[in-house]
Amino acid sequence: MSIVETTKRVAVGLVLVIIALAGARADAKSIAGGGLAQRRVMAFYYPWYGTADGPVHWGRIDAENKDIAASTHYPALGAYDSHDVKVIDQHCRWAKRAGIDTLIVSWWGHNSYCDRAMDKILDVCGRHGLKACIYYETVPGSQTAQSAANDIVKVLRKYGRHEAHLKVGGKPVVFVYGRAVQEIGLMGWLEAIELINEQYPTGATVIGDQFSYGAARVFDGVHTYNTAGSLRNMTPAEVRKWAPGTYNSWVALADGAGKISTLTVIPGYDDTKIRKPGLAVKRYGGQLYREQWAAAIKADPLWILITSFNEWHEGSEIEPSFEDEEIYLDATALHAKAFKARPLLKREQAGPSKLSGGEKAKLRRKFEGLPVGVLSDADSMAFWWLRDVGLDAKILSWEDVADGVRPGEYAVLLYCGGEHYRRTVKKVGDVDDALADYLKAGGRLAVLPSLPWPFYYDQDEKVVNKGGRFGVTIRGGWERPQSGAELAFVQPERCLAHVPREFAFPTSGDLRWRPIWAGDQAKYVSLLQLRDSEDKNLGDAVAYAELKDGGKMIYAWFALLEGEHGEELLYDIFDLLAGRLDK
Repeated sequence: MSIVETTKRVAVGLVLVIIALAGARADAKSIAGGGLAQRRVMAFYYPWYGTADGPVHWGRIDAENKDIAASTHYPALGAYDSHDVKVIDQHCRWAKRAGIDTLIVSWWGHNSYCDRAMDKILDVCGRHGLKACIYYETVPGSQTAQSAANDIVKVLRKYGRHEAHLKVGGKPVVFVYGRAVQEIGLMGWLEAIELINEQYPTGATVIGDQFSYGAARVFDGVHTYNTAGSLRNMTPAEVRKWAPGTYNSWVALADGAGKISTLTVIPGYDDTKIRKPGLAVKRYGGQLYREQWAAAIKADPLWILITSFNEWHEGSEIEPSFEDEEIYLDATALHAKAFKARPLLKREQAGPSKLSGGEKAKLRRKFEGLPVGVLSDADSMAFWWLRDVGLDAKILSWEDVADGVRPGEYAVLLYCGGEHYRRTVKKVGDVDDALADYLKAGGRLAVLPSLPWPFYYDQDEKVVNKGGRFGVTIRGGWERPQSGAELAFVQPERCLAHVPREFAFPTSGDLRWRPIWAGDQAKYVSLLQLRDSEDKNLGDAVAYAELKDGGKMIYAWFALLEGEHGEELLYDIFDLLAGRLDK
């Protein structure tokens, strides 16, 4: 999706934002706190096999040697047709036996091969006492909030009233895959969900594929489809160490916003037959799966999701295979029973804040008369936290920026998107010129992104890397830290009063490290550094600069914002922007 298209849907009025956020919180109480959401074990389900006109098919089949060109393992049923009612019936029997109560069905648009199987899946699920819902894979057409809403309302009118369609509080459930989340962004989904709830009589319960502060405020629940990237190269013993902290944080994120909490477990993963070089996560004879289940049960989510029932191409299936027979059905049944036997505890309506109400009120007072302008594509925690705290923040379109912004209008400009921005509106680089002029006039730029490298791509996906013009020069870094490395963030001077003087580098999530360097500016203050076990400085994660050409800039490495100390870090950053570093 181009940034031009994104901009068309970003101009959501401030009133709509306030209403939508308030509505989300009201719904959250009924979803997570009011007993409407029950414990469930769910599995992602793929009805795309058996025909050449589907988005994916089996490819070459060698039944004699139990080999399929596009499948890691060989199904016990052979290379089947997903539209065969007898196959769907057998799948539902297996799911029921395994304690799975819901199938999340991959859905690729109206009249797609997957769509044409949905009626059959719902009917057979109904006969077995199971539920089903769609996994919304991609936004069609212009990829706007409106096109997403129209698409989902249409599919709910077709299937949402079916007795076997999963509902929470009478609202049919729709899972949204990460691809579709990214196609219109969180602001787009905020608007889309409002439109869905206006246009479909009961509204919908929408579960987004993103664990982030913002996603937990936009969607009715949050999930992740695949943890294979995190589990890569892990042994069961290493998973036993990794899973508790990761799972607990994901449940706390949802519970803190009053939303549906989910955790995902996978038996293993291997897509090396369909992708090069691909990714493989060893199964260890089922032990990797069992370790995840044990940690997931202990973390106490509302729903546990299995990736997958039958995604054979990526080797994540628990459906019986020639290689593994029924061991994953048996393991699922054992753990699902234990999970559902746990008493359903009352969910928290709002997560405990590490900041007092008095501190937040103090920050609001400091920003009285200092409005914040938010650049389009507001995805990072920074924007959503500002809304929660109650600071005056207005979303600006790229056209607004290109027309000129002045410090008198916006004391702070906030960049909280990913790595793309719209660099050109009417003439090449007019957004860059406008931001530079804003800084020269004494403005303050807060670069608090949702991805590692801000100002890196333009609206045409071209690498431009223009952050250096605004004091945001990224140097060095890595895609993942070296295995076993002991890394910690350290404050060289105690400028971030609410953030610990020292704390550990994260162990999960997106760990692409991109340190900033702006030491060639008029003034540069390193606020938080990353150091190794030998105390070597690996770069700055948070820094403040007063620029040679005028203006002030503060930057924070993206992963810190969603980390353990994200709220305290944002408080201190905005406290600094309110003037403390000027003195």
